[in-house]
Amino acid sequence: MASDPDKKRVSIEELQQAVAASPDSAQAHMKLATAWLRAGSGHKAEESLRRAVEIDPGYDEAWVNLGGIALGRWDFAECVKINRTVAERNPELLQAHFNQGLGHLYLREADKMVSCFRRVLEIDPDHAAGQYHLAVGLLELGEVEAARAALDRAAGLGHSPAPEFLKALERKEKDVGKDPETES
Repeated sequence: MASDPDKKRVSIEELQQAVAASPDSAQAHMKLATAWLRAGSGHKAEESLRRAVEIDPGYDEAWVNLGGIALGRWDFAECVKINRTVAERNPELLQAHFNQGLGHLYLREADKMVSCFRRVLEIDPDHAAGQYHLAVGLLELGEVEAARAALDRAAGLGHSPAPEFLKALERKEKDVGKDPETES
């Protein structure tokens, strides 16, 4: 019986053969890129994705994956740029808004981040990670009660928050609860 790595190699080999048979198929390059990503080869995946969008510049899912690769290599500005373009062209593509929001998170652009995650939640109100990241952005903007509400919704949908975020939220909630008249 073949091991999992052998299955991945066979799958990649088959997809490479499909690309060789149809070199002008954006979809074939996209499928190969997906296999490369699963195999942990971001560089090869990026090459395949770039070929896919070269063939079909309107292939939004391939662009979103390129934005995800940019995010993974910490090129947050490129992630935002790619996903903003896709989101403008295809406003219902949730992953474009989500990835763009993550890029804004790491660029420390909380207002833009919140806007992206609000759009994610317009598309899918039950998106647990969208609720959580909205909470993160709202807390950064000082909207403590709204951050708590979004976090509670995320938790209700099964998302586990980072312990650091919980501590930060609890500190802000205590700060908001202090009465400045009684403090010396």
